[in-house]
Amino acid sequence: MDKLKVALFGLDHVHASQMFSCMNLEADKIEWIGAADFLSSDPVVVDEKVKRNLNKDSRDANKIYYDYNELLDLKPDIVLINSDVKSHADIAEVALRRGLCTVIEKPMAFDMQDAKRMYRAAKKSSGELIINWPIAWFPAFNKAKELADSKIVGKVLRVQYRSPSTRGPYRLGQYTAQELSNMWWYQHDRGGGSIMDYAGYGCVLTTWITGLTAKRVSGMKKNFFLPFSDVEDYSTFTLDFGEKIGLIEGSWSTMNNGEIATGPVIYGSEGVIVADRFDPVVKVYKDLKPYQPSPTPTEVFQTEGQNNRDMAINIINHIEKGVPLHELLTLDFNMKAMTALDAGIRSCESGNIENTIEPFGL
Repeated sequence: MDKLKVALFGLDHVHASQMFSCMNLEADKIEWIGAADFLSSDPVVVDEKVKRNLNKDSRDANKIYYDYNELLDLKPDIVLINSDVKSHADIAEVALRRGLCTVIEKPMAFDMQDAKRMYRAAKKSSGELIINWPIAWFPAFNKAKELADSKIVGKVLRVQYRSPSTRGPYRLGQYTAQELSNMWWYQHDRGGGSIMDYAGYGCVLTTWITGLTAKRVSGMKKNFFLPFSDVEDYSTFTLDFGEKIGLIEGSWSTMNNGEIATGPVIYGSEGVIVADRFDPVVKVYKDLKPYQPSPTPTEVFQTEGQNNRDMAINIINHIEKGVPLHELLTLDFNMKAMTALDAGIRSCESGNIENTIEPFGL
């Protein structure tokens, strides 16, 4: 069977190298044909993005095209989009008009208006729109979802998730304040900020684990450490799913790791499931007594070494064999999760609880 032709399209995201490395795990099935930026054809600008966001292996494996149409004219089987978030709708429309399998690095879109543009473009295209969430491949997260669905802790009532310890994709000291202010990550109108980066994970996880679409969201944001930027480095969302609640912290100002689990922490009517981004062990607590210290876990589930799935093999098998995508990568699911992210962002601006927008209506 011929190898699938893969291209990097958009060079603004720090995850571009991760996507390259992931696809290279299936090097016998894919062939790199090149990379191009979407926003600029200026060799100086493009080369700076390549230097910042691609590692040496991905640079060496990809011819750099300064006119992205030349790259798309090669008819790649898969295009991996790593642009700024505000460009997602524009770039997806370009790729989908050509009938290409289009993989967007998270989050899906800048807002629900852009998400609906992308949804309509996908429905008109012979190609497919896929949204990659790296957390889809965390074994502990998948086990936590499996356990919640099994009702091991009864009815799920509340799901919590917070950012790991981070100061953002780039840091002062690594770059100057002026250099950071020129990057899209630190520009609100281009989709920068901790909400898009980390609250998006929480919206996806709470939507996935509850199995529901949020009805309304209350949000608050702060800028603690970035006086040179108009983006937030901290946010908190409360999601109302009707019969269930989601609690999310999306932060570039989180300092603690270890004892306090990132989550998802899933509170049920009969117990609690505790997972962590950095721990392969998922713990279930059911022997809980009021006003007493937490007991040892009732059950412990070891997930280390169980990750035999990743973005690359899932997408390749989907294209070649019709294997279903992980739910977190599917278009319809991401439309539901986007409603929560969009409402949370609007709530941060308005100071009010905001209703979500129906995901599939015009």
